[in-house]
Amino acid sequence: MRQSPRLNSENRQLMEEILRKTVAMFPTPECLKNIYTSAFENIIKKQIRIKPNTIFVLAGISPYIYVENFGEHITDQVTFDKEGNLGLFTQAWFGMLFPKLMSATSYQILSHQQYASINEYLNEDFFKDRIVVVYDNLRSLYPISKGEYIEKADATGTENRPEGMPVYQAEQLKIGEHYFYSLKHFNDGLNKVPLFSIKKELASAGATSSKAYVLDVISDPYGIDVLVNECIEEEFFAKKVYVKVSGKNVLNKTLTNTLKELNHLFARFGGGIFVQREEAIQKDYTPSEESVALLKKFWGENAEFRDIQVYENPELGNEIIPVSQGLLVDTIIKEYKNGCEGIQPRDIFITAPTGAGKSLIFQLPAFYAASQGDVTIVVSPLKALMTDQVEGLHNERHYDKVEFINSDLTLIDRDRIIDGCKRGDVDILYLSPELLLSYDIHYFIGKRKLGLLIVDEAHLITTWGRDFRVDYWFLGNHINKMRKYNDYMFPLVALTATAVYGGVNDMVFDSINSLNMHDPHKFIGNVRRDNIEFVIDTHDDYSTGRYDQNKETETVNIIKGIHDLDMKAIVYAPYTRHINRLKDKCDEIEEGMVVSFHGGMEADEQKFAYQAFKNNRCKVMIATKAFGMGVDISDIQAVYHHAPSGLLPDYIQEIGRAARKKEIQGFAALTFSKADLRYSKQLFGISSLKTYQLKEVLCKIIRCFNSNGKKRNMLVAANDFAYIFDSADEVDQKVATALMMIEKDYLNKTRFNVLIARPKKLFTKVYARTNQVGMDRLQEKYGECFKEITRVSGTYHTLELNLDDIWAKHFSDKSFPQLKSEFYKQKFLSEEGIELTPQIKVTINIDRSYNEVLSEVRDALDAVKTSFAQLGFKHSFFTQNEFEEELVQRMNAKYNIKKIASFMLSTYSGYMKTTERALEGDSFLQMRRHGTTMQYQVFSTNYQAKFTQLMRIFAKLLDGKEFQTADRFLSINDIPLMNHIRLGALLEIMELGSFETTGGDEPKIFLRLNDPRRIERDSKNDSYKNSILESVKNRHKVSCDLFEHFFTNYFSNEKRWDLVEDFFLGMSNDDLFEKYPGKIVNHIDILEYLRNNKSVTPECTVVGANLNSHQESIFLPRKQEFYNRDNLLTIGHQTKKVKRWLIDDPIALHKTIVENEIVIEAEDFKVLSNKLRLEHFTYYRDFLRLNILIEFPGYENLVKASVPYKDQPVKFYKWWRRHKDRVTLNLKEKVELYLAVNKLSPTALVKADKELIKK
Repeated sequence: MRQSPRLNSENRQLMEEILRKTVAMFPTPECLKNIYTSAFENIIKKQIRIKPNTIFVLAGISPYIYVENFGEHITDQVTFDKEGNLGLFTQAWFGMLFPKLMSATSYQILSHQQYASINEYLNEDFFKDRIVVVYDNLRSLYPISKGEYIEKADATGTENRPEGMPVYQAEQLKIGEHYFYSLKHFNDGLNKVPLFSIKKELASAGATSSKAYVLDVISDPYGIDVLVNECIEEEFFAKKVYVKVSGKNVLNKTLTNTLKELNHLFARFGGGIFVQREEAIQKDYTPSEESVALLKKFWGENAEFRDIQVYENPELGNEIIPVSQGLLVDTIIKEYKNGCEGIQPRDIFITAPTGAGKSLIFQLPAFYAASQGDVTIVVSPLKALMTDQVEGLHNERHYDKVEFINSDLTLIDRDRIIDGCKRGDVDILYLSPELLLSYDIHYFIGKRKLGLLIVDEAHLITTWGRDFRVDYWFLGNHINKMRKYNDYMFPLVALTATAVYGGVNDMVFDSINSLNMHDPHKFIGNVRRDNIEFVIDTHDDYSTGRYDQNKETETVNIIKGIHDLDMKAIVYAPYTRHINRLKDKCDEIEEGMVVSFHGGMEADEQKFAYQAFKNNRCKVMIATKAFGMGVDISDIQAVYHHAPSGLLPDYIQEIGRAARKKEIQGFAALTFSKADLRYSKQLFGISSLKTYQLKEVLCKIIRCFNSNGKKRNMLVAANDFAYIFDSADEVDQKVATALMMIEKDYLNKTRFNVLIARPKKLFTKVYARTNQVGMDRLQEKYGECFKEITRVSGTYHTLELNLDDIWAKHFSDKSFPQLKSEFYKQKFLSEEGIELTPQIKVTINIDRSYNEVLSEVRDALDAVKTSFAQLGFKHSFFTQNEFEEELVQRMNAKYNIKKIASFMLSTYSGYMKTTERALEGDSFLQMRRHGTTMQYQVFSTNYQAKFTQLMRIFAKLLDGKEFQTADRFLSINDIPLMNHIRLGALLEIMELGSFETTGGDEPKIFLRLNDPRRIERDSKNDSYKNSILESVKNRHKVSCDLFEHFFTNYFSNEKRWDLVEDFFLGMSNDDLFEKYPGKIVNHIDILEYLRNNKSVTPECTVVGANLNSHQESIFLPRKQEFYNRDNLLTIGHQTKKVKRWLIDDPIALHKTIVENEIVIEAEDFKVLSNKLRLEHFTYYRDFLRLNILIEFPGYENLVKASVPYKDQPVKFYKWWRRHKDRVTLNLKEKVELYLAVNKLSPTALVKADKELIKK
């Protein structure tokens, strides 16, 4: 974004006044109305040749044409350029306009206001064949007066759509001191013609002054709109505008074209748009006296700023420069000061590994802002991280004006902190993203000014990352809202440990865009960790036994070996079940050999494990990814992965927890087979969603809209969407993620918010059932906090309770989650003799008569029942596809069978309990994961009773009822509640009705529908696609390919870090594969290697002949050199003669020869080959692949495997299937062989190999 439009700086005014006078010296016939009118007239001439009575709808153009030029063609001149609602565009007005449009034989002109109002009285497709929409393609925001601006947020920050907003306005925005509205999207089927179509390429900018008009098109979605409107208002288009772009963050095609079209318009007036490249980081910086004084005040008189290694200009290369922490501190303080002076501050994005002093970088500016009386808010994802930082500031920096708020605090403590913040007793406040999103900013800081906003662990916003958190994704919109409604001008500082800079795997620009950061300064830390060595052993998939058992045995052996070597290590495993099994097996060997850490543990257990590991009481920690963020233990020597669970960025971040002390040599160890990638390839986060699920979410939104009186503002329960997804795990996250994807996709496509979705984590009203005794006691003490809804059989009362009121008025010494937990555990008020059973209200609606719906549901359940019976006869596991094949034979094709199959499998399946021969819950299907595919087996015929129950519920609810809707209050966590929800979900999937639940513990989501028609059209569109989902899936696929390549192939440590660095600097996957092809498979004895190298220090390595590190570098491998047997050669951390390497480690010698194209004596090479063949055959086989000599039927002597592979593919295939241990084929070679066999003899191919070539 440029400098703020509300600033009328004298310098800028003077420059533009000079430009105006310069333009005035050269008279030109060009003026805005001439340009708009001329462009429109050209469009008219072209269109009326095709259809003389075309109806032109002008979108955002009508104020800027000469109306008199078009006279009687303007259908209604009185309202042509008026803003207004149906009070202006009345039914009488429509009655006057409609006949004129119907009878017109020549072209007609309507404004977009008029056209939208006509569609309120008429089907919008009525004039479809005559409509041509002429739109201003340079902007999507149109100005309104301050008086016409009616948007506002409520006390919780929710932006409800105002009742009086004109129908054609999607939403209203306040940007600076200017007010705009965005226009609802026109029907996709209409003919749309842009007003401006001539483009002019953008020129590169030379040097620019600090007062230059800089347009932020990367992170400001409305930057161009504001600029164009400003030019129109000032009647001045001779601007010179600079657009800052990144070569590694390619602008989308629409945005690029808009800039070129605007450039052409500016050029006609003597202005232009110029490309400005990213600037390099400042070298040799001396920190300001101000920041040095702050450092010494809080860190001690002897404290000095440390250097951080950053990329000088990641746009251009990988040159590293040391940068003082002081530069980053001063940059943040400078932008804070700009905000105080009314100058739009730039934001700051920083990547630096844990241990680089990230906390200091933002805490010093926070101290400075506090000295000016302003508040800093720090958004942090973990309670433990908040607690540690706040305690550190209290105890180590002796700074008391800092606090954190999380859900564990009592109301008294929370109110004390918030009141302290409002009074000025608290200047730095740590919050979770969920809490910040739940309230308006004034709730926390009152009338004080927000000076800085810090977002820690910003990589959580990355849409394709394993650790993606949807709450972080919502932050960008919330921050925009804070700036929009409060006139705050604060810099946003985002920090993370590692992030990919640009390219297809980008995380940096993804985070910047999601947070809506303004033209941020970027400091990208060095990703290389040269004191961490990769020790990767690759082997074939296990030939016998189950994968999990083999893998556990392998990992336990490694753990025991690391323990025996007395090394400190983290062992990462994908899931909690892996942690528990590994720990149990290790405890069988030696009690206390390991500690464990995962998200499901109690806080005290986690703290105990953490302290035991940190203080070296136990040196091996087995953990999930939960042990990571914010962990700063400097003496970890090794990180071992049971199996990688994320992708390359996650892996690099995890191994980066080793060797934080520079003098420690760290090791990233892994015993790898391709089967280990099952966890990385599993679709996680956003990528686990499917297009049909997003479409079903759209359907559900429209059903809620219709059943709620077509209100544009709705509060819906996340659980009402649960049936759409494959499992009930983290439904609120899945629903919120799906809604955010839909919202962002619409914004990308239409440039306005078709839908706005915001999570509402805080709920207050719940339902409960009590008896007469409970009712009387509630009346006596808590009468103002509840109301009675129903009374059943004179015995039980159903109540609506306001938990928030009860908490605030009667239980403020407890935390709200504690009170809520007691309520749902049925312990709340039990000591007072009040029995409260939590209830859920389920509302079910049907769209047709009871008998019609009954018949269709019965037929569908009969088809499902018969299909399960058929599959049950086989006594084997089946997939969803196989279930769908059964359903297709028995179910009416008008239903969405994929949805029905997915719903039935997810709602009635469970894992087998390990302690007993039974399934979880009330399931009758056993589920298991086979690789990346879910499989199911009919465990019992209980489905017949389950479906009978559904039919009985349906009859009890609606049989004989006058209305087609029914409510029930049901006890939470009971099977009847689940069955009512199942019935409602099935009705929705079959498009026979809808359902809604209220009163539960689940979070709510606020929905604002700015264009319900667009949502409804897309919900019925069979070809609906979501651009964000498509992009994420593509990224996930290519990232999995790279991850496999990274682990499967051998690279020297330096080369591997080169690959990592190129990846993090945005190199494309294709270029990475080409630059790092990988010719050798990894083979190494991990424990032996650790035993030989664990005492090595990176600074000075002493080996063999007592060589120092300088001498050792002399003997590093030299490319394409000849070595005789007595030459010294350094490999890894050891230097030996070549003849010694032949004996001690022939694999390491061979890898070095291949990588560096070294030549050794012929006799030595023969010895090396024989040793590899006889003593290390797996490595030898994997390296040679099809070049290995084999005994093959029909050949007298040994023959290269490549010969029969090419000449007799069917025969070779059959032989290889029996002798896979003799020849290794890579994926490409397998596919080529299978294709050749499939062509010559398809029946010879086994099923699994056929599946591979299908993919």
